[in-house]
Amino acid sequence: MSFEEISANQGALFDAFPAIESPAPRVRSSRSANRAAAWERDLAQSASYLMGQCRSEDEREFVSRLYDEASERGPDFINYRSNSAFRAAPKLGIDRNAYARILNALEAIERGTYRHSREKGKQGIPRTVARVLKALLNLALQYGEVRPSLEGLGKLACVCKQTVVNCLKVLQLYGFVVVHRRIKRICTPLGFKVVQDCNAYTIQEPQGLGAMAVRLYRQASESRKSSPSSKDSSFDKTKGRNSVHQSPIRGAWGDLQEAWEAF
Repeated sequence: MSFEEISANQGALFDAFPAIESPAPRVRSSRSANRAAAWERDLAQSASYLMGQCRSEDEREFVSRLYDEASERGPDFINYRSNSAFRAAPKLGIDRNAYARILNALEAIERGTYRHSREKGKQGIPRTVARVLKALLNLALQYGEVRPSLEGLGKLACVCKQTVVNCLKVLQLYGFVVVHRRIKRICTPLGFKVVQDCNAYTIQEPQGLGAMAVRLYRQASESRKSSPSSKDSSFDKTKGRNSVHQSPIRGAWGDLQEAWEAF
């Protein structure tokens, strides 16, 4: 029996489910209003079909409760975030070298913002940001993709959910993390439904503001020795020793000895 025949034979069942009032505050465009009307029609037809398959009063009450709950939630497209899409988590090729470079860049920004903070004793970047970034990097290093829930990420970083949200905003600001909002389709007794899925993340070396901050705050080497590739190296291979710096500790006695030999 086709769906049209079922709907025609069970016309009284459709009367048991009145039309749902569209959530006007969240449906503003005419296209959204048409989608909401189509969703209402499909929901009523699904509930009517299930009601016709019920064999007891308890089953009818269960279907009626499902219908009321779905009516209160409203259409699927108003219950997930904007810019969400059906997408898989991106594959990340992060090795231990990239792991170290990303953490070193964050440490340089953290130290630089702390030193140049306007208020004494204030932090430019909270230390919990590094803990959240380490948790993301560990997931990328182990699984090759990062798509944890906010609660799961908070447990890995030993912080609360709101702290994870705040840290992710900081990491996005400095270009360490790119957030990919995702949705998925699940099966319910009243048909398929689109719900919000866990976000996926791309971990990378700092971009934009973060790259500028790294170049600004990265400390120069404190070594006073000449680099191995320098042309001004004072090592003389013919003598087998350093011709300029003959002794690591010269002092006044070395200068007096040179003066005596010259005399």
